[in-house]
Amino acid sequence: MRTKYLWLSATAGAACGVAAYFLRKKLAADSSAGSVSGESSDRVSSSASIVSEDAVYSFISGFQDAAAVNFRFSYDPERFRYSVVEDEFLAESGDSHVGVLRGEDFSVQFEYGTYYHGEDFAALRQELSGKHPDLTDAVFDLLIGIRFRNGDHYCLAFPIPEDASSYLLITLVKAPDNDDELETLPDTPVFRALLSSARFDRS
Repeated sequence: MRTKYLWLSATAGAACGVAAYFLRKKLAADSSAGSVSGESSDRVSSSASIVSEDAVYSFISGFQDAAAVNFRFSYDPERFRYSVVEDEFLAESGDSHVGVLRGEDFSVQFEYGTYYHGEDFAALRQELSGKHPDLTDAVFDLLIGIRFRNGDHYCLAFPIPEDASSYLLITLVKAPDNDDELETLPDTPVFRALLSSARFDRS
């Protein structure tokens, strides 16, 4: 905004000059405060724009000392839709229900697997390594397990903390129009963020 001063006399001019000086100082202070407030507001709105929803896949683990295990993770509802289903699985499964996360580039199936009597995750790894020569380590923050290709799908398996009966199996399914290599899907930022948010608890 432009301001014009009308000089009627030397006295009036001096008075106007003093007033203008203090007015400029006040406007500068207000502008500085507004700038800081605006930056703070931008940071808040930017942070608030990151939307996520929590998903849970629950199952009963064990027989004699059975317990309900909950696998939880966060996902972007603008990219994915999550549901627990009892049919129309993404990949063949012997479980009664699985968690399914459907996205445009890829979809994910979460299911629990049961160890054979007397076996554990180390035994499972050894068995799978004989069938899948590409099997390697998979590390996503608290989740530490294995990863391997299984035909047209890519699989990851993780032991469940303090659980001697079950493990978590994750199957990645690439969308038909996705040109990315199947093996690269677990390393995409979106999938890594998803699994890095994962945790287990019991109820």
